[in-house]
Amino acid sequence: MTNPPKKFACLLWGGYANGNTGDEICLAAALERKQREFGGSVAILSHLPEHTSQLFPQATVIPYAPPPPKSTRLRKRFSRACKSFAARFNSFIRNGQFDSGWGWKHSFSHTGQLYLAGGGYLTDLFPLDFIMLPIQLALEWKVPVVTAPIGIGPFQSPLHADQVTTALRQIKLTVRDQTSLDFCRARRIDASLAPDDAFALIKNLSLSPINQSGLRPRKIGVCIFTQYGQEANCDLTGWWMETLRGLKAQNPEYEIEGFCFHTAPHAEFEQMTRLFSLAGLPPDHVLAPIVDFRRAVEIVRRYDLVISTRFHATVTANVFNLPNIAVAAGDYYHAKMNAAWLGYENICSLVNPARQSPEDLLNLCKMKLTPRESRKL
Repeated sequence: MTNPPKKFACLLWGGYANGNTGDEICLAAALERKQREFGGSVAILSHLPEHTSQLFPQATVIPYAPPPPKSTRLRKRFSRACKSFAARFNSFIRNGQFDSGWGWKHSFSHTGQLYLAGGGYLTDLFPLDFIMLPIQLALEWKVPVVTAPIGIGPFQSPLHADQVTTALRQIKLTVRDQTSLDFCRARRIDASLAPDDAFALIKNLSLSPINQSGLRPRKIGVCIFTQYGQEANCDLTGWWMETLRGLKAQNPEYEIEGFCFHTAPHAEFEQMTRLFSLAGLPPDHVLAPIVDFRRAVEIVRRYDLVISTRFHATVTANVFNLPNIAVAAGDYYHAKMNAAWLGYENICSLVNPARQSPEDLLNLCKMKLTPRESRKL
């Protein structure tokens, strides 16, 4: 006999469980906020329930296994189908029955609110239908939808922009950046503006104490990946090689260390090991990806200077009051990095590799490191 679905005051949904450290931070912030509001009556919808349960072992996780998309590239379609099958198989192992793939939708008839965690996933740069399906189902079933501060757009397809607009007009919306707010105003969508959830969460994280026994090793942390967006599609290999060489030549007393804010090896790790090798830096100075976002945040805290192409790595550096340079190429990342920079102009600088040279970045590094060379913890 199958037990009736448990009722939840709130169901969480968003772009997490795809390897992005920042999205896991936003999920943690959403979970904390909604548990304060509703107590234990909060559940997380996840397409990788085992991964989400590993990060949040005390949370209730509901497997999300939508049908694979009808039209996409064969490789992506196959990957999505495999994930869908894995979620259904795991459901069979746990519950003794095979999930048809739509078992998760019954949760919407037993929840009082769908809460969208922070992140920049409402764009057709990523599989939009995958994200929109739970939102549309909640609206269809008259479940109130509320958001954390999220990013919206850009959209390559006007049809996708219209699809998202229709949904956003029916929800209580908060956005995290001015570009998203401008999108809403242009389309007559009610929205408020607030900082990304990661700012508050990272500030309140319980982190391991840093070794106080002596001088901290001097390190410059670098996080490099190919950003999404028009300008970001160009090859910046030469730009980064010159930057890395210049960093080492200009700062011989510092170790240049690569760090990842994504768990997929191809996202940052493989790219940075290649760039370090091409620039004459030891490739083993690139740290392996870290699954737990708490540990990833602790790594950033050790640096004297952070150079990042990742939005939430920049947010982390700002929260810890670390001098940093946010590298943004393309409209998508300009909008994100501007939101991270705002209010932290005294420690954070924006660099666009399409318009600024490695020498410009190196001059900023020199300026930021000069007053901190003799700092002790």
